[in-house]
Parts: sequence; structure tokens; C-alpha cells
Amino acid sequence: MNANYIFLLSLTVILIGFLIKKVGILNEDDGKVIARVVLNITLPALILEVFSNIEIYPALVLLPLLAFGFSLLVSAFTYILYRRYPMRYRGLMMMVSVGFNIGLFAYPLIRGIWGEIGMEYIIMFDLGNSFVVFILSYTLGSLYSPKIKPHDEKFNAKALIKRVFSSVPLITLFIALIINLSGIILPLFLTDMLDILSRANMALTLLTLGIFIDFQFDKSHWKYVIQVLLTRYGFGLLVGIPLLFVLPFGFEYNALILVGLILPIGMSSIPFAVEFGYDEKLTSTMVNLTNIFSFILMWIIVLILGIG
Repeated sequence: MNANYIFLLSLTVILIGFLIKKVGILNEDDGKVIARVVLNITLPALILEVFSNIEIYPALVLLPLLAFGFSLLVSAFTYILYRRYPMRYRGLMMMVSVGFNIGLFAYPLIRGIWGEIGMEYIIMFDLGNSFVVFILSYTLGSLYSPKIKPHDEKFNAKALIKRVFSSVPLITLFIALIINLSGIILPLFLTDMLDILSRANMALTLLTLGIFIDFQFDKSHWKYVIQVLLTRYGFGLLVGIPLLFVLPFGFEYNALILVGLILPIGMSSIPFAVEFGYDEKLTSTMVNLTNIFSFILMWIIVLILGIG
């Protein structure tokens, strides 16, 4: 299927989600319910369907390592870049500068454009990204939380472990990895059920993106928003473009890495911001803006590279 057609279809569904919120059919609370359905049902079904059957080879193993290594590099840079900002912004900006929204953004687009081979690549990339989101991003946010008093402990290992093991998509990735490595063949009824559930993932995900579009925030915060956008997309392109030409793993593989490195801020940043006492509205705006910018940038990259 033509890549332009996939993007136009996706954009239309996103706009439908935005419009049904505007006319009052659904609101952001409904969007949160749909997002929970995606994260806990349709996305795990998609992960199990694809990941339990792929053949794992060395090039695939590189993808989670690259996702985590890239975010470590960015976090080290932001530690220096944001060191003079007030703590209530420093922690937030470091937290949202690493990690990607893959489950609620990239999966439907990647599957539509790259097909099943693209899903193999992005799921492995997401394996590393899951540790970035639930360990690195969460830790960075907790270290500079405005809720922390000078005499308090700055790192809550128990909360971190709880976060990691309460992520259904991450747990599903581990289960799918065990199934894959053990050679277990899933029953036909189960694979058919996973197929039905996974097909709903694209529509629900895109509708959720549309429902959450909102740009109402304090205009004095623009400098923080622009700084985060420049950091994320600047680093993503600075690393992704050279890798496109130097990695020896094939054009589609290299192109997907480039796309992976310019994906938007993870939706988990919003509940993290609430938990740590950061500005939730500012965080939501950053997430929304990166959803739009990443969609446009991904479309441009796909067109320039002639993918799909």
C-alpha cells in the first residue's frame, strides 16, 4: 500500500478523534479509557502476534541496545544543557528528552508502511525503549521532583520496580520473548484471537492521538518547549542520518532506526509529571507537539527515502 495513502488514512482518523472531542461526543477522560484498552489489550495482542514468531538474529539484538544507548547519550547531554534551569523544569525537561511513544504512535504507521518486517524491527527497538521509559526517564524525573524535600530520599527503588512490572506491554514483550526462544507454537484459536484484537490497535491508537490534541498552556513556557524539541529532534537526526548510511544491515533496517530516533515523547511522561509534581499541562503540550512534529517528519523521511 502506498505510503502517502497510509499517512492520509492515519491523519484522517486522528482528525476524527480530534473532532469528536471538539463536538463533545468524547472527552480526554474517554481518551484515557481508550488508551488503557490499547496498552492493556490490543497492543499486547499485537506484540504477541508478531514477536512470538520472529526469528531473532544479531542485527535485531542491536536495536534495543541502540534505543537504550541513544537515550543514555541524550540524558548525559541534557544533564549539562539544563543544569542552570530551576529544578521544577530541569527534571521535567530531562525526563521528556528521553524515551519514545512507540506503542501509541509508531506501531500502526510502521505496520502500514513497512509491513511485518517493520514490526519486527520496531518491537525490538521498543524493547530497549521500555527500559528507557520505565527506568531512565522515571529515574530522571524522580531525582529532581518538586515534591522532594531536601532531607528526603531522592530515589525510590520500590516505586521504580513497581512501575516496570506494572507495564503490561513490557511484561508481554518478556512473555513473547520466552515463547519465541522456547519454540512454543501458539494454538490456532489463540493466534486468530490475537489477530482480531491486534487489528483494532491501529484505529484505537490513532483516535486516541486525536482526542489528546490540546495546546492550551502558559505561553511563557515556550522556551522550555522549544529547548526540548531541539534536543530530541536535533539528536535524533544527528545520530539517525549517519547510521542510515553506515550501518551494514540493509536500507529498510537503517531507515527504521532513523524514524525510531525522531518519534514523539512517551505518553507515560504525563502520569510521571503528575506523580512527581511537575507542570502537567506543559508536559501534555510537549507530548502533543512531538506527536504532530514526528508525524510530519516521519512522512517527509518516508517520501525522501522512497519507502512504501
